[in-house]
Amino acid sequence: MTAKIQNTIKISRSGLKLFLDCPRCFWLDVHHKIKRPPGYPYTLSAAVDYLVKQEFDKYRVDGKLPPVFAKEELDAKLFSGDKLADWRNNFRGVSYFDENLNAILYGAVDDVLEFSDGSLAVVDYKSSGSKEITIYDDYQKQMEIYSWLLQRNGYQTQPHAYFVFYVVQKDGGGFTNVLPFREELRRVDVKPDWVGDTFERAIETARQETAPVNSDHCDHCHYVDRVVEVRGAIPWDSNI
Repeated sequence: MTAKIQNTIKISRSGLKLFLDCPRCFWLDVHHKIKRPPGYPYTLSAAVDYLVKQEFDKYRVDGKLPPVFAKEELDAKLFSGDKLADWRNNFRGVSYFDENLNAILYGAVDDVLEFSDGSLAVVDYKSSGSKEITIYDDYQKQMEIYSWLLQRNGYQTQPHAYFVFYVVQKDGGGFTNVLPFREELRRVDVKPDWVGDTFERAIETARQETAPVNSDHCDHCHYVDRVVEVRGAIPWDSNI
């Protein structure tokens, strides 16, 4: 275990994903605060997320499940506990502090179902422009991290989690200032046992003084390595 005398490290669910994607990029991010160049913001997805939260909150107040859950016949309701606002907050989320690691892992959920036995299941909204729905490995791991965090906060969790997909329908013959979506529910099994060990390895990597090996498939590291290679091979104008 890492000694507790070191500074507390706080990583997000996406930070743990980065560790799995490329340990070197993760180390540069956490150890040296050198972040990958950001991608394009998903502004439309964020707007859909915001609107769906508003819609689901209306059902929450009424103590009802949104119609998209009807076919599952769940003995559950939308979670309405005081902690929901924090759990949804991108800067707080569901968080867990590991005393032995002196580190925090956190992640913000979209929503949570509460079953009659008190157990919880994570709900995540996804919007897509693809005709077919694909549950990527990153999506699966996202749900398993959230479930693990809820367990570490003392909650019993269901062996399932739920995606609510909003798929753009492109067969309308034109835009006409309307963007119709098809709403579809997908249930996935969650097995979060891997999260604890991965969290520990990520923290150990973040604290080491030397850079770990990059992932073979990391385009960011390949780009940097090529820049270093080219810079060493040809004259370089530092004023450029």
